[in-house]
Amino acid sequence: MDSSIQEKLTEVGRRAVAYRHQGFHCSESTFLAINDVLKITDASMVRIATGFHGGGGCHRIRPGVDMNAVLEGLASGRDRRTPAEAGLEITGHLCGALAAGVLCIGFLYGRRSPIDDLTCVDELSFELHRRFLQEFGEKECREIRKKIIPRSPNGSCEYVYERSAQIAVQLILEAPSFVKECGQRHYKF
Repeated sequence: MDSSIQEKLTEVGRRAVAYRHQGFHCSESTFLAINDVLKITDASMVRIATGFHGGGGCHRIRPGVDMNAVLEGLASGRDRRTPAEAGLEITGHLCGALAAGVLCIGFLYGRRSPIDDLTCVDELSFELHRRFLQEFGEKECREIRKKIIPRSPNGSCEYVYERSAQIAVQLILEAPSFVKECGQRHYKF
């Protein structure tokens, strides 16, 4: 692998974990890290990724639960309870880190009109799902949390943040050679 690509992969993984430490969740951390390394859009666009954390958002089971505090405790691994024990129900569907990768692919290769070709974005999104599943054995937040958190030294999904960002960036950098229709767009990464 080209050393400049390896440097980008190392950097995107490092940044994803650093954003986690700042308090951003999986979808936000992954989006911000990919955006930093590839310079896709304005960083304030992170807000489009927020609702994907926890597999599509959360719900307070009990009134008065401080969602920010509870989610930060769970995400950091400082709070080892299950979301339900902490007073939350997580949607638990598609992993937010995976969703953020799809968002970034869409920013780069998505359509601007209904007659634009879907091939590039669809093939890349499909491949991202395939690689993610190969890496983690699951794509759903709830199942990933069951597998990863108990094995994580700090009880968090940081490894998922790191690897998801790396998988997405590697695929994006390979896009023109992976899907010929992606070569029609010329991005300087």
